[in-house]
Parts: sequence; C-alpha cells; structure tokens
Amino acid sequence: MNIIAIRPAAGSRTLAYFDLEIDGHLRIFNLALRTNRLGQLRTVAPQACGKHAVTFLPAFAEQISQAAAAALGAAANVS
Repeated sequence: MNIIAIRPAAGSRTLAYFDLEIDGHLRIFNLALRTNRLGQLRTVAPQACGKHAVTFLPAFAEQISQAAAAALGAAANVS
C-alpha cells in the first residue's frame, strides 16, 4: 500500500484528500482522511451516483488511515 499523493484540506473534520495505490494493481483517487466525533481517524471514499465508490473492511481501513496520517505528517514537515 502506498499513498501516491496527499493534499491537506481546510475543513472542520476533513484533514486531507489523498490517492492510494494497493499492491501496484489498484489506484483509488480522492479518498478523504477525516476525524470522527471521537477524534479517531477515518478514511472515506468518494461518491459515484450518490453512493461510496469503494468500501474497506475495518482493519484495512485503519491501516489506510494510519498510512495517510503518516504521509500528511511527512508532507507537513517538507513544507
């Protein structure tokens, strides 16, 4: 899994938008890294026709969120 791009966001709960590559076979664009009401990180897929285009099992979603948070922190340190 690789975060191929991350873009910080200026939103109330949305921290960033990012693009994800999984095992070199699948790329998903414009995922949102958000915090929920408890302050936990959550990855949210973009919508197509009013529904989420992709869903993830909870354990994998947690891995994605942690990878995106790390990439966001690294991007902040570069700026």
